Amino acid sequence: MDAGETFEAGRLVVRWASSLSLAAVVLLYAGWRWLPMLQSMIFPYLGGCWQGEVRYVDKNQNPCAKPVTMEAKHTLFGIKFLLDSDESTSATLAVHAEKDPDFDRYRLFYVYLNRRKEGVVGGGEAYRGLAVVRWADAPQPSLEGDYFTDTHRDGTLHLRRVEKTPFWKLWR
Repeated sequence: MDAGETFEAGRLVVRWASSLSLAAVVLLYAGWRWLPMLQSMIFPYLGGCWQGEVRYVDKNQNPCAKPVTMEAKHTLFGIKFLLDSDESTSATLAVHAEKDPDFDRYRLFYVYLNRRKEGVVGGGEAYRGLAVVRWADAPQPSLEGDYFTDTHRDGTLHLRRVEKTPFWKLWR
């Protein structure tokens, strides 16, 4: 075998290997998005629109609940949340997804940056927070848990998915 044939054989191997690798990644990702059984082995798909409320105690020790909506973008490589209320918007800084292998329970540690909207008290101010939420599988999946902020506030978060991202939007 001369150098030209060796080079051509190497190009052919690289072409086939890269094509098969790309196909395997696409099939794994599509399978995870569309097959609940595969999701249960990795982590449930969270993409879509969520609605619910944030519950907290105000400075006068009165229990309060604020309605919120959340858009979730979820791929095999990351999760992004955008939580919106009438007073503020919070966006993802970091998310760590965890599956308890012994009990098939799923949990998220979500670090976010919250910005107060212009026109409300404290408009334009920003602070960081951490939410620890659990995934509950039901006819309408939910995320529920606790949040804490660097402004010494805390409360609970209760969300239900109202719309799943369409199956063909693989990038969301």
